[in-house]
Amino acid sequence: MNIVYLVLGGSLGTLARYFMTGWISDAVPTPGLGVFVVNIVGAFVIGLFLTLSEERFLWPAHLRVLVATGFLGAFTTFSTWQWESLQMLELRDVAGASLNLGGSLACGLIAVYLGTVLGRAL
Repeated sequence: MNIVYLVLGGSLGTLARYFMTGWISDAVPTPGLGVFVVNIVGAFVIGLFLTLSEERFLWPAHLRVLVATGFLGAFTTFSTWQWESLQMLELRDVAGASLNLGGSLACGLIAVYLGTVLGRAL
């Protein structure tokens, strides 16, 4: 049954990523910004969701598979983040690539921490 939850969550996460990155790229045409925002949002949501599901509400395992593994696994975009960073480096945009890589790591860690804190506070 987990396969069904993975397929459903992954399909929805992929669609959410596609539309969110497109919307951000249309609104602010900065290379890598859409993927950056998706990764930070995904980090916050996984921190919040897993904290709530494991420490507060003890939601069933299949819900964690659906949301954390399926939806968020497809929603966040590690490989795209790496590809866009490489493209920046190949264009000799070392500052942009460094900001994209370092900013994603730092902001992602902060976001997952804040999601965890919020989950514990609720």
